[in-house]
Amino acid sequence: MPSKKPDVHVTAALLHLKKVDPMLYKAALPLKDHFVPRSTAQRRYSGQKLFSSLAASVTGQQLSTKAADTIWGRLVAACKGEVTPEAIQKLRLLTMRKAGLSAAKSKTLKELSRAVLKGELDLPALRKIPEEEAILKLSSVWGIGRWTAEMFLMFALEREDVFSPGDLGLRRSMESLYGLPKDVAVQELEVIALRWSPHRTFASRVLWRVRDA
Repeated sequence: MPSKKPDVHVTAALLHLKKVDPMLYKAALPLKDHFVPRSTAQRRYSGQKLFSSLAASVTGQQLSTKAADTIWGRLVAACKGEVTPEAIQKLRLLTMRKAGLSAAKSKTLKELSRAVLKGELDLPALRKIPEEEAILKLSSVWGIGRWTAEMFLMFALEREDVFSPGDLGLRRSMESLYGLPKDVAVQELEVIALRWSPHRTFASRVLWRVRDA
Protein backbone atom coordinates (compact mmCIF):
# COMPACT_ATOMS: atom_id res chain seq x y z
CA MET A 1 0.00 0.00 0.00
CA PRO A 2 1.31 3.49 -0.78
CA SER A 3 2.28 5.61 2.21
CA LYS A 4 -0.17 8.36 3.23
CA LYS A 5 2.60 10.40 4.82
CA PRO A 6 5.31 11.36 2.32
CA ASP A 7 8.95 11.29 3.29
CA VAL A 8 10.43 14.68 4.23
CA HIS A 9 12.72 14.35 1.20
CA VAL A 10 9.70 13.90 -1.05
CA THR A 11 8.05 16.99 0.39
CA ALA A 12 11.21 19.05 -0.13
CA ALA A 13 11.60 17.74 -3.68
CA LEU A 14 7.99 18.59 -4.56
CA LEU A 15 8.36 22.14 -3.22
CA HIS A 16 11.51 22.56 -5.31
CA LEU A 17 9.86 21.22 -8.48
CA LYS A 18 6.87 23.52 -7.93
CA LYS A 19 9.25 26.48 -8.19
CA VAL A 20 11.56 25.35 -10.97
CA ASP A 21 9.53 22.97 -13.16
CA PRO A 22 5.73 23.32 -12.82
CA MET A 23 5.18 20.77 -15.59
CA LEU A 24 7.06 18.01 -13.79
CA TYR A 25 5.53 19.09 -10.47
CA LYS A 26 2.05 18.61 -11.93
CA ALA A 27 3.03 15.13 -13.12
CA ALA A 28 4.57 14.28 -9.73
CA LEU A 29 1.75 15.44 -7.49
CA PRO A 30 -0.62 12.46 -8.04
CA LEU A 31 2.30 10.08 -7.44
CA LYS A 32 3.65 11.50 -4.18
CA ASP A 33 2.05 8.83 -1.97
CA HIS A 34 3.81 6.07 -3.91
CA PHE A 35 7.20 7.09 -2.57
CA VAL A 36 7.16 5.14 0.68
CA PRO A 37 9.36 6.56 3.45
CA ARG A 38 11.94 4.15 4.83
CA SER A 39 13.58 4.00 8.20
CA THR A 40 17.19 5.06 8.63
CA ALA A 41 18.13 1.41 9.24
CA GLN A 42 16.60 0.40 5.93
CA ARG A 43 18.13 3.34 4.11
CA ARG A 44 21.70 2.74 5.24
CA TYR A 45 22.85 -0.47 3.60
CA SER A 46 25.88 -2.17 5.11
CA GLY A 47 28.98 -2.68 3.01
CA GLN A 48 27.97 -6.31 2.41
CA LYS A 49 24.47 -5.32 1.32
CA LEU A 50 25.93 -2.73 -1.03
CA PHE A 51 28.20 -5.34 -2.60
CA SER A 52 25.31 -7.74 -3.05
CA SER A 53 23.15 -5.00 -4.60
CA LEU A 54 25.86 -4.04 -7.09
CA ALA A 55 26.56 -7.68 -7.94
CA ALA A 56 22.84 -8.19 -8.58
CA SER A 57 22.80 -5.16 -10.89
CA VAL A 58 25.70 -6.57 -12.88
CA THR A 59 23.99 -9.97 -13.06
CA GLY A 60 20.73 -8.52 -14.34
CA GLN A 61 22.11 -6.20 -17.01
CA GLN A 62 20.28 -6.53 -20.36
CA LEU A 63 18.12 -9.40 -19.09
CA SER A 64 14.43 -9.75 -18.39
CA THR A 65 13.47 -9.64 -14.71
CA LYS A 66 12.60 -13.34 -14.76
CA ALA A 67 15.92 -14.38 -16.32
CA ALA A 68 17.88 -12.11 -13.97
CA ASP A 69 16.11 -13.52 -10.91
CA THR A 70 16.80 -17.09 -12.04
CA ILE A 71 20.52 -16.50 -12.58
CA TRP A 72 20.83 -14.54 -9.34
CA GLY A 73 19.19 -17.38 -7.44
CA ARG A 74 21.72 -19.83 -8.88
CA LEU A 75 24.60 -17.50 -7.97
CA VAL A 76 23.34 -17.15 -4.40
CA ALA A 77 23.15 -20.93 -4.14
CA ALA A 78 26.67 -21.30 -5.54
CA CYS A 79 27.87 -18.80 -2.91
CA LYS A 80 26.26 -20.90 -0.16
CA GLY A 81 23.45 -18.43 0.50
CA GLU A 82 25.18 -15.04 0.45
CA VAL A 83 26.95 -13.24 -2.38
CA THR A 84 30.04 -11.73 -0.79
CA PRO A 85 33.40 -10.65 -2.25
CA GLU A 86 35.04 -13.64 -0.55
CA ALA A 87 32.47 -16.07 -1.96
CA ILE A 88 32.82 -14.68 -5.50
CA GLN A 89 36.61 -14.97 -5.35
CA LYS A 90 36.33 -18.64 -4.38
CA LEU A 91 33.97 -19.52 -7.24
CA ARG A 92 35.39 -21.15 -10.33
CA LEU A 93 34.58 -19.42 -13.59
CA LEU A 94 33.01 -22.65 -14.83
CA THR A 95 30.60 -22.61 -11.88
CA MET A 96 29.65 -19.01 -12.66
CA ARG A 97 29.06 -19.85 -16.31
CA LYS A 98 26.89 -22.83 -15.33
CA ALA A 99 24.81 -20.48 -13.19
CA GLY A 100 24.04 -18.55 -16.37
CA LEU A 101 26.50 -15.69 -16.16
CA SER A 102 28.22 -14.63 -19.35
CA ALA A 103 32.01 -14.61 -19.52
CA ALA A 104 31.98 -10.79 -19.34
CA LYS A 105 29.71 -10.66 -16.27
CA SER A 106 31.75 -13.35 -14.55
CA LYS A 107 34.89 -11.30 -15.11
CA THR A 108 33.17 -8.15 -13.85
CA LEU A 109 32.10 -9.85 -10.61
CA LYS A 110 35.60 -11.21 -10.12
CA GLU A 111 37.12 -7.77 -10.69
CA LEU A 112 34.55 -6.11 -8.42
CA SER A 113 35.15 -8.54 -5.57
CA ARG A 114 38.94 -8.20 -5.97
CA ALA A 115 38.70 -4.38 -5.85
CA VAL A 116 36.58 -4.49 -2.69
CA LEU A 117 38.79 -7.04 -0.92
CA LYS A 118 41.97 -5.11 -1.76
CA GLY A 119 40.45 -1.86 -0.52
CA GLU A 120 40.59 -0.25 -3.94
CA LEU A 121 36.82 0.30 -3.88
CA ASP A 122 35.11 1.29 -0.63
CA LEU A 123 31.38 1.09 -1.37
CA PRO A 124 30.05 2.77 1.83
CA ALA A 125 32.53 5.64 1.33
CA LEU A 126 30.84 6.47 -1.99
CA ARG A 127 28.05 8.09 0.07
CA LYS A 128 30.40 10.88 1.11
CA ILE A 129 32.00 12.01 -2.14
CA PRO A 130 30.57 13.99 -5.10
CA GLU A 131 28.32 12.01 -7.45
CA GLU A 132 30.63 12.30 -10.43
CA GLU A 133 33.62 11.11 -8.41
CA ALA A 134 31.61 8.14 -7.12
CA ILE A 135 30.55 7.23 -10.66
CA LEU A 136 34.17 7.37 -11.86
CA LYS A 137 35.31 5.11 -9.02
CA LEU A 138 32.64 2.52 -9.82
CA SER A 139 33.30 2.76 -13.55
CA SER A 140 36.98 2.05 -12.97
CA VAL A 141 36.02 -1.58 -12.31
CA TRP A 142 36.16 -3.60 -15.53
CA GLY A 143 32.66 -4.10 -16.96
CA ILE A 144 30.83 -1.56 -14.79
CA GLY A 145 29.54 1.21 -16.99
CA ARG A 146 28.15 4.62 -16.22
CA TRP A 147 24.49 3.50 -16.27
CA THR A 148 25.10 0.74 -13.73
CA ALA A 149 27.02 3.17 -11.52
CA GLU A 150 24.22 5.75 -11.71
CA MET A 151 21.55 3.18 -10.82
CA PHE A 152 23.66 2.02 -7.87
CA LEU A 153 23.97 5.57 -6.57
CA MET A 154 20.24 6.15 -6.94
CA PHE A 155 18.84 2.96 -5.48
CA ALA A 156 21.46 1.34 -3.24
CA LEU A 157 23.18 4.44 -1.89
CA GLU A 158 19.98 6.52 -2.14
CA ARG A 159 21.88 9.58 -3.27
CA GLU A 160 19.41 12.35 -3.93
CA ASP A 161 20.90 14.26 -6.85
CA VAL A 162 21.65 11.71 -9.58
CA PHE A 163 20.41 11.86 -13.17
CA SER A 164 21.05 9.22 -15.84
CA PRO A 165 20.58 10.76 -19.30
CA GLY A 166 21.61 7.51 -20.95
CA ASP A 167 18.62 5.65 -19.48
CA LEU A 168 16.16 5.01 -22.31
CA GLY A 169 13.11 5.11 -20.03
CA LEU A 170 14.06 8.54 -18.71
CA ARG A 171 14.78 9.83 -22.20
CA ARG A 172 11.43 8.69 -23.58
CA SER A 173 9.53 10.01 -20.57
CA MET A 174 11.16 13.44 -20.87
CA GLU A 175 10.56 13.56 -24.61
CA SER A 176 6.88 12.86 -24.04
CA LEU A 177 6.41 15.21 -21.08
CA TYR A 178 8.20 18.18 -22.63
CA GLY A 179 7.20 17.58 -26.26
CA LEU A 180 10.77 16.98 -27.37
CA PRO A 181 11.79 15.18 -30.58
CA LYS A 182 12.76 11.53 -30.28
CA ASP A 183 16.45 10.97 -29.53
CA VAL A 184 16.96 14.60 -28.58
CA ALA A 185 20.55 15.48 -27.66
CA VAL A 186 21.65 14.31 -24.23
CA GLN A 187 22.93 17.81 -23.50
CA GLU A 188 19.41 19.21 -23.82
CA LEU A 189 18.09 16.70 -21.30
CA GLU A 190 20.93 17.51 -18.91
CA VAL A 191 20.07 21.22 -19.09
CA ILE A 192 16.46 20.45 -18.15
CA ALA A 193 17.59 18.15 -15.34
CA LEU A 194 19.82 20.83 -13.83
CA ARG A 195 16.66 22.66 -12.75
CA TRP A 196 15.76 19.74 -10.51
CA SER A 197 19.05 19.73 -8.57
CA PRO A 198 19.49 18.85 -5.70
CA HIS A 199 16.53 16.47 -6.21
CA ARG A 200 17.33 14.85 -9.55
CA THR A 201 16.93 11.31 -8.22
CA PHE A 202 13.36 12.01 -7.11
CA ALA A 203 12.57 13.69 -10.44
CA SER A 204 13.92 10.64 -12.27
CA ARG A 205 11.77 8.30 -10.18
CA VAL A 206 8.73 10.41 -11.05
CA LEU A 207 9.57 10.24 -14.75
CA TRP A 208 9.91 6.44 -14.61
CA ARG A 209 6.50 6.16 -12.92
CA VAL A 210 4.91 8.53 -15.42
CA ARG A 211 6.24 6.40 -18.28
CA ASP A 212 5.01 3.16 -16.64
CA ALA A 213 1.56 4.70 -16.19
